[in-house]
Amino acid sequence: MKKRTQEELDWLFLMICAADIDPQALQKLMETFGSPGDILNAGRRAVVSVVGEETSRNLFSDRYRTIFDETCCWLEKTAMADVVTWSDNDYPKELLRAGKAPAVLWIRGRRQLLMQPKITVTGTETPDAEGIQNAQDFACALTQKEQAVVTGLALGIETYAAKGALAGTADTIVVQSTGPDRLYPKENRDLFVEAATRGLIVSALPPTTVFDSQYRTTQLELMATLSQKLLSVQAQAGCPALAAARIAAELGRDVYAIPGSIHSPLYKGNLHLLKQGAQLVETIADIIDERI
Repeated sequence: MKKRTQEELDWLFLMICAADIDPQALQKLMETFGSPGDILNAGRRAVVSVVGEETSRNLFSDRYRTIFDETCCWLEKTAMADVVTWSDNDYPKELLRAGKAPAVLWIRGRRQLLMQPKITVTGTETPDAEGIQNAQDFACALTQKEQAVVTGLALGIETYAAKGALAGTADTIVVQSTGPDRLYPKENRDLFVEAATRGLIVSALPPTTVFDSQYRTTQLELMATLSQKLLSVQAQAGCPALAAARIAAELGRDVYAIPGSIHSPLYKGNLHLLKQGAQLVETIADIIDERI
C-alpha cells in the first residue's frame, strides 16, 4: 500500500469509528481538539466532557481498533487496495447528496471509476436465455458509452451484467455484500478477481465481514444510491432486485425496465416498474442520450 502519514492514519481510524458517531459530534470534536490525532491523544475522559459517554465509548472501543488494524493489514497485503473517505475529492458525490454516505469505502481496482457516470444493472437470480443475453449485451454496450456498470455479482442477471461489462471496456463496479477481503457468492470467484484488477470492487463493510442476508439489503441500497440510473433487465414479482429500483426511484434516479411477455413470470416485476413510471427500454439509445 502507499505510505500513509500518521495524520492520514489517524483520520482513517476516526472515519472507521464514524459508523457509530453522529456527524455533529464528530464536527464538535474536530472544532475542540483540532485534528484526529489530537482527539485520540486527548483520551476518553476529555472526549466524554465534549460529546458524552456513548460517543466516547464508541471512539475508544476495541472493536474499532480491530477494524482499523485489519484494514491496515488488508491494504498492505492486497494489490490495488485502497480506502475512500468523506474527505477525499473522489468520494462519490451521489452518496453525499443522498445523505447515505458511509464514512469509509474499502475499494480494490481502478479507483477512477468512482468519478464516471454509473448505472446499476440488476434483476432476477433465475433468468431465462433472453434475460441472460440482454444482461450481457446491454452491460457491454453501456460500458462502450462510458457508463460504469454497477452490479452486486449476485447470481443471475448481475453475474451476466458483470460478464458483459468486462467483455466491453471493463468499466464495472462490483458492490460487495461482504468485506473487501471476502466473496459472495463463491461461484463468481473468477469474475471477482477479474473485476478487482480490470474494474473496481467497492464495499461499505470492513475486512473479515462474511455474507449475511441483511447485507444484501445494504448492498442493493448502496448500488442504487451510487448510480445515477438503474436498469432492471428481467425481474419477477417480489424479486429482491426490485428493492434497488424502489430506492433509486425514491432518490429521483432514472429507472429503466425491459418489457417482456405478460405471460412470463420473469417479467412481472418489470411490468410493475413500467406501471409505476419506469422508462421502457428497447435499445441502448433509450438509456443513453446520443446527443451528449
